[in-house]
Amino acid sequence: MLTPELQIFIAASLIAAAGGMLGSLALLRRMALVGDALSHVALPGVALGILFNLNIFAGALAFLIFGTIIIWAVEHKTKLPVDTLVGVMFTLALAIGALLTPKEDILEALFGDIANISQFDFWLASLISLAIIILLLVFYKKFTLSLISSDLALSAGYKPHILEFLFLMIFALAVAVGIKFTGALLMGSIIIIPAAASRNIARSMNQYLAISAVFGILGAVLGIFISKFYGFPPGPAFVLFAGALFFISIFFRR
Repeated sequence: MLTPELQIFIAASLIAAAGGMLGSLALLRRMALVGDALSHVALPGVALGILFNLNIFAGALAFLIFGTIIIWAVEHKTKLPVDTLVGVMFTLALAIGALLTPKEDILEALFGDIANISQFDFWLASLISLAIIILLLVFYKKFTLSLISSDLALSAGYKPHILEFLFLMIFALAVAVGIKFTGALLMGSIIIIPAAASRNIARSMNQYLAISAVFGILGAVLGIFISKFYGFPPGPAFVLFAGALFFISIFFRR
């Protein structure tokens, strides 16, 4: 039987590893801020989960999938950049979430609280994070080619539009599980910072993917350690350590 403390470390490490790996691909298409904006799309679902005493993850995931489908469909119809469409959805969802979220629960919704993770949420977050990692390892070559150039992916026999939909769905899953750790406001840090640090020192795509995951895990573990000893919230503590790793990596940039 896993202790509550061990569950927190495992769940946070898997969430951060999945987010770091996802970020390494997102940076290839300059979609780093999409994760940050997309996390706000989940806010109305989080608010409804709090209001009706439902599972917050389920509410967040439902809104994320709904928003992602709209973004994907409108992008296909209008050819507008994904980050533009995510920005539109982000502002709408943020306004709705701000109206619905009870004032006494707003801090947890915005900054997360993995220290209070339940047994069900632990298994759910861990299994989904593992699924994200596996999907990225299986499809990362196709994603890489598609994200760099849809024309090249098409010439190689892939379907860029379908790959982009799958990538956005993985994005939605990663954001949904990450909200419990860092909240809607800081979720983008899990995706952006470890991948940005890894990009400074990685020599190949395989290294880039692996180091992004390692930096995510390192930031999560150190952040939780500090939160345990000094009473800081785990989410902001993770951001501080991940940010420190990024600035250190600049001195080793290749």
